[in-house]
Amino acid sequence: MRRALLLLPLLLFACAPKKAEAPKEAPKPPAFQVKTVPPTRGALEAEVRASATVQAEKESFVAAGASGRVLRTLNPGSRVEAGQGVVFLDPAPFQEALSAARLALAQAEANLERTENQLRANRAALLAQLEAAKAQLEAARRRFEEGQALLQAGALAPLDLKALEAQYRQAQSAYENAKEALDRLERGEDLKLLRLQVESARLQVRQAERNLRETVIRAPFAGEVVEVYVREGEFVGAGSRAFRLATTDRLLAKVYLPPEEAARLGPETPFTLRQNGRTAGATLLRKTDLPGQNRLVEVVLKPEGALLPGPAEAVYRKVLAEGLLLPAGAVRAEGGEAVVYAVEGGQARRKRVSLLAQEGDRAAVAGLSGEERVIFPVPEGLKDGDPVEVVP
Repeated sequence: MRRALLLLPLLLFACAPKKAEAPKEAPKPPAFQVKTVPPTRGALEAEVRASATVQAEKESFVAAGASGRVLRTLNPGSRVEAGQGVVFLDPAPFQEALSAARLALAQAEANLERTENQLRANRAALLAQLEAAKAQLEAARRRFEEGQALLQAGALAPLDLKALEAQYRQAQSAYENAKEALDRLERGEDLKLLRLQVESARLQVRQAERNLRETVIRAPFAGEVVEVYVREGEFVGAGSRAFRLATTDRLLAKVYLPPEEAARLGPETPFTLRQNGRTAGATLLRKTDLPGQNRLVEVVLKPEGALLPGPAEAVYRKVLAEGLLLPAGAVRAEGGEAVVYAVEGGQARRKRVSLLAQEGDRAAVAGLSGEERVIFPVPEGLKDGDPVEVVP
């Protein structure tokens, strides 16, 4: 009985109702381990490449002034002074032509001199004939006038007066003929023709001398022989290209750009010219609008290094936008908006931004203070308010 009384409290305690246990807290989600980058204020630039043509500031395609066979030429790359020969033609045919022209001139001058001597002698004779005809005319006129007076006085028969009149008319005709002969001599029509022949012969001599000089095709200015278009033994025609001459120490590069692109360029814009492995800096010299419908602007650059005339590539940088610069991967598109995630109080905070421009792996944005710690790279599934842990 006593043992039963001792077990009773134990049984009552075991049968008593238990207190309700407190609910356990839900486990916190793990924090995203992230890295951050600071926005930097600046200009986002893009590299622009355009085709360029490098050419000499002064260049000439020199043509042959006469036709002939090439004896020899200077080699491309030769430096020449103004007036120095570059292409040499066979002068023999031109020397023969000059000799023939000089001979023709001598013959024409001899003919003119002989005719002038003859005319001087003829002039003296014609003057004597004219004086004699004039004297005979005066005598015949006096006799005719005296006969008219005698006829009126009845001392001369009318038939005799007619004879005196006929003599007077004959003397007039002889005087006119002598005067016409002298006038014809004075006009010198034959002499004019001979003088024209002499002048023509002199012109032929000058032409032959010029052709002989043209057998040496010379440089019009000091420069470098870039190309030679003829070879030894070939025949070159007058007016055809013989060689190309350029001032390679003074080169220009030309680029053709749309007006809106050219408007961004200024004297401070740095340019780089690339050509067959060569690189040279360049500065803007001038911009010129081109006529026509293509509306392109000719941009002329001045190279600062050693290049050659020919095609090249012009490289320069243009400013796309100015703002806060971030890695392009830090900017996300969500709900039609550009956003970034920044760390605030151990959490990721969604920030709406304006995407100003993007070039490669860089982006320019607006809408941040510049003090944020922007998450980059952005973990997959990161949302606004998610806990984050910044790791180095």
